Amino acid sequence: MRRARRFKAAAVATVALVAAGITPAQATSPRYASGMPWSDGGFFEHSAAQAQSFARWRGAPVDNITAYTTRTNWNEQLNDWWAGSVPSSFRARRDDFILSVPLWTDDGRAGTDQNWKDLGRKIAAVDPDGLVRLGWEMNCCFSHATNAQKWRKQFSRAVTLLRSTAPRLQIVFNPNEGPAKNGTVAKVESLYVKGKVDIIALDAYDWWAPFTSKANIDSHFTKKYGWNYWYDFARDRGLPFALAEFSVSSGTGQAGASGGDNPRFFDATYTWLAQRQKSDPGSIRFVSVFNESSAYCGCAISATKNRKAAAKYKAVIGKLRRS
Repeated sequence: MRRARRFKAAAVATVALVAAGITPAQATSPRYASGMPWSDGGFFEHSAAQAQSFARWRGAPVDNITAYTTRTNWNEQLNDWWAGSVPSSFRARRDDFILSVPLWTDDGRAGTDQNWKDLGRKIAAVDPDGLVRLGWEMNCCFSHATNAQKWRKQFSRAVTLLRSTAPRLQIVFNPNEGPAKNGTVAKVESLYVKGKVDIIALDAYDWWAPFTSKANIDSHFTKKYGWNYWYDFARDRGLPFALAEFSVSSGTGQAGASGGDNPRFFDATYTWLAQRQKSDPGSIRFVSVFNESSAYCGCAISATKNRKAAAKYKAVIGKLRRS
């Protein structure tokens, strides 16, 4: 148990060091319960049972659990039903609870100071040093950043208030892969608030364009606001990088633009991650597969869902665990 507790403590300590501007070139990376060199888990549709089933299937514990608040209004957002997403095997000192929180609820409310303080307490009750994807996908889909000054002000306010009641929470700055959409601020990097962020993360899927050719794969890594861009953005600021959402897609939502049951996706993405972890240990903080089975996404992987991609995922995980 004591050894297990050191896994997350070491990761949190590394985040604290880099946030302070201390960036050792070859920092020692903690090993997690999964045996992976980073916290490796996922979103399991807010089901603790599904998380346990996924762990059994892949042959390794999950190190993190991603969840989402109900965004309708602040009364709903403060309902901590999401605390039930963590399985009985979850250990806060070792594992990561990752909560996705909008800067404004769907009714346009920014929340009172007390709202944010109460939310901080509720997150900390699950995991005192949990991760908060604050205003995630602000460049396309949620917490729309249509005014950079207004968005940064609300982001800074929310961080300050959350940490007033939960000082150990780790804040994740988490755009979607690619350029701004839906009228959001064109310079996505201008939304970053120095001193308020612990981790830079990216949401990225096997679509637009699918990972079905070398040219397509390379484009995801090398384009502006792609994987390399945000990884370098993080490291230039002394922060670790993370994949907050990623998976294949056989669903209807991206029909014609996704790779479907595509094993190349997991091969390419985990190769990219492993290369950066090897050259800069500790630079990858967490990886969270989006195991969503709904028809719009079709992102789940298992013995019966996206079976080819799932088999590649298991093989890649197994290899990294043995390395």
